[in-house]
Amino acid sequence: MQALTVRLRQNEPRGLVTFEDLGLYRLLATPQGRREARAFVEDWLGALLAYDADRQADLVHTLGTYLDHSGNYDDTAAALHIHRSTLRYRLQRIRELSGHDLAHADTRLNLHVAVRAAVVADPPGAGS
Repeated sequence: MQALTVRLRQNEPRGLVTFEDLGLYRLLATPQGRREARAFVEDWLGALLAYDADRQADLVHTLGTYLDHSGNYDDTAAALHIHRSTLRYRLQRIRELSGHDLAHADTRLNLHVAVRAAVVADPPGAGS
């Protein structure tokens, strides 16, 4: 059931995945893990999620795509179907709103985990 929950919450919910194949999500797919994931996501992405919700922006998705493409501007812009200058602007907004420096490896790791953890995190108000 946990593997199904993770699969259904991903961008591409089709296909088969087993619990053993979940990787990082194995740590987050339990009820306790989802609660911890929610707190982690809020710590690292809270400002961006609020901005996205208020302005119908897509900064968290932009950040996730940027991190998925190892910080490559050309590949990220192509994947998002936007111009490099638009990507540069969005990344600057991400830096300003989050207060995180994307040049630091540990910061990028935590942000990437937070973007992934958001897939399984309990929604606000669910459990404690």
